[in-house]
Amino acid sequence: MDIPLEFDPKSEQPLYRQLYDSVRAGILDGRFNAGLRLPASRALARSVGVSRITVTECYERLIAEGYLEARRGSGTFVRARLPELSPFALRKPDAPLDRELGDLSPRLSRYGTAVNVSLHRPTPPDTLRLDRHGPDVSQFPRTVWAKLLARRLQGSDRSLLNYAQDFRGSPNLRNQLALYLAQARAVICDPDQILIVSGSQQAIYLAARILLNEGDQVAMESPGYYFAGWTFSSQGATIVPIPVDKYGIKVAELTKQKDVRMVYVTPSHQFPTGASLTLSRRKALLAWARKNNAFILEDDYDSEFRYRERPLPALQGITPDGPVIYTGSFSKMLFPSLRLGYIVLPKPLFTAFRTAKLLNDMHSSLFHEQVLADFLAGGHLESHLRRMRTIYDRRRTLLIRILRDHFGKKVSISGDEAGMYLLARFQSSLSEEQAWDRAYKAGLRLERLYWPGGVSEEKQGYIRFVFAYAALSEKELQLVGRRLAVAFLS
Repeated sequence: MDIPLEFDPKSEQPLYRQLYDSVRAGILDGRFNAGLRLPASRALARSVGVSRITVTECYERLIAEGYLEARRGSGTFVRARLPELSPFALRKPDAPLDRELGDLSPRLSRYGTAVNVSLHRPTPPDTLRLDRHGPDVSQFPRTVWAKLLARRLQGSDRSLLNYAQDFRGSPNLRNQLALYLAQARAVICDPDQILIVSGSQQAIYLAARILLNEGDQVAMESPGYYFAGWTFSSQGATIVPIPVDKYGIKVAELTKQKDVRMVYVTPSHQFPTGASLTLSRRKALLAWARKNNAFILEDDYDSEFRYRERPLPALQGITPDGPVIYTGSFSKMLFPSLRLGYIVLPKPLFTAFRTAKLLNDMHSSLFHEQVLADFLAGGHLESHLRRMRTIYDRRRTLLIRILRDHFGKKVSISGDEAGMYLLARFQSSLSEEQAWDRAYKAGLRLERLYWPGGVSEEKQGYIRFVFAYAALSEKELQLVGRRLAVAFLS
């Protein structure tokens, strides 16, 4: 039997793979009919100029996949019944998929329509990202983590690789979290109130799904967190913007609203202004929620990093049995790809959230939950946070000095007392759009403010941007200043 085969010596594919592809293609396109006897491995190797081992490997794989069968004493044959194939198995590699499918106009749900928006904008590789609120992962104690991970992997507990028995999250991690949150954030809860999720974004999504019907009103700080606003609006909720000043969300403005089902707040370090909600407003907010049978979604996203005073206690701790859903994440404390966060829930809400988490993605990685629990139990989290506060404080101070060196009195800084970003306000004749585009062309990607309801409160002659500095080195921060001066001053 003649098997047409042309080897490409420059191809990255090994000879065995090129032979495999040719034989499989011949079977699929009908050139090699069912029951056809293939040449012996030695004969085929000699005819196409490859080693017998190469042919043997090819035959063995095709037999294992169900395309060929070996009959003792008779040879190797094309099987009569081929394995089930994808509808696209016969598609040529260079055939455009959309042309084969034809014009497809899917009917999307209201939610599908809301999220049918591309967020991707290509970013050149040398662009400095000031819109990415992640930690400096190069500083993470990988050696410690690797040892804890290896110990768990080499242990006798095989259940770590299976489905979780408790969809709430590892009991070990929830116990450690209850202790940590009580000490670090004055959160008062027991482990049975903690649900492990894949980050604070999932916590926001679950809260929206469980507490909001289409048309319900949810209040948000203005300016505020874009992804929270988009999550609420994608569920069909109506967003009610509540202004923010230097003391946090204006609770007095919130009390004027009617029929608000939930308010989303970042009281310890308001995003993006950096304001801290005062004690009097915290108490007023709790009183409003109780009176109106509404819930407070407290996002405590980066409160561990404060540079001028101790972290402020969480809103949840003021009234432990109050209507507060408290959420946090390890993405900024440790590293984003860990994808672990938590929600502290009022007990009447726990069953609904646990079941919604199960339906959403079943459970988080039990293996990584246990490693994280060991990390907390060993005191490694506190040690890491102390070290990172020092590093981020140094970078914060440097960025402020750089901005003032380049812009002098034309720039004012706020929100830098805590967290991993600051808010810079520039005197400029440029519009926000013009300034952003100039910075982008200069190799910077800045973050604009999100105004729920689309109404900006910025005065004419000024522009404001968020500067996430934590993941940038001191050398890169110097470059930020030079590029920004070129963009805004030239």
